[in-house]
Amino acid sequence: MTDWEKELSPVVKLRLAELGVTSQEDEKRIKELENLDALLEQFYKGQLDAGALWEKLREFEEPSKQFLLKDAYTKLRNSFKWKGLPIKFKEESDGTLAIMFREEEQEELVIELTDNNFDEAVKKFPVLVVDCWAEWCAPCRMVAPVIEELAESHQDDIKFAKLNIDYNRLIVSRYQVMSIPTLLIFKNGQLVDTKVGAMPRQLLEPELVKYI
Repeated sequence: MTDWEKELSPVVKLRLAELGVTSQEDEKRIKELENLDALLEQFYKGQLDAGALWEKLREFEEPSKQFLLKDAYTKLRNSFKWKGLPIKFKEESDGTLAIMFREEEQEELVIELTDNNFDEAVKKFPVLVVDCWAEWCAPCRMVAPVIEELAESHQDDIKFAKLNIDYNRLIVSRYQVMSIPTLLIFKNGQLVDTKVGAMPRQLLEPELVKYI
């Protein structure tokens, strides 16, 4: 192992190993991976829409940039943005990735909220249930399918939303979200209830329908 490689963090070493990058001449690739992370973070925070992200990722379809496209695919597939994402990845016969953009997006049953659009959603929907979560939270992953099921069953009377606490500290502070998952329940623009912890559908649903 070279001195250059010894200075790398374990996370960077793992990513480089997965991508087959091991030599000092690939310092440029490390910088490109860091830039990709910054780009995706902008997308997660709502500072970059899906169309703009697609335009950026198209630059990585060329052979020398494929490692970036593959890294982006892995990260997006494992993120809260993956469901309903209009950017589609396709593996070609030679193993390279290509990306496409689906112009018509289906209406999302569970919408994504940020510090910027939170108040607008609270005013818009008569009954709004906000799932405060984070990617690293295991109980949050247990709640996610329950929220999706309820959103489909009650799409005419309850609106469900997700708020990533890592990127929306203003709302987290305002409503004093101390642990996750936390459900913030609004009716006619007012916070009427808060549920903390993972709950199965049979227990959660009766607690929500009483606000219809």
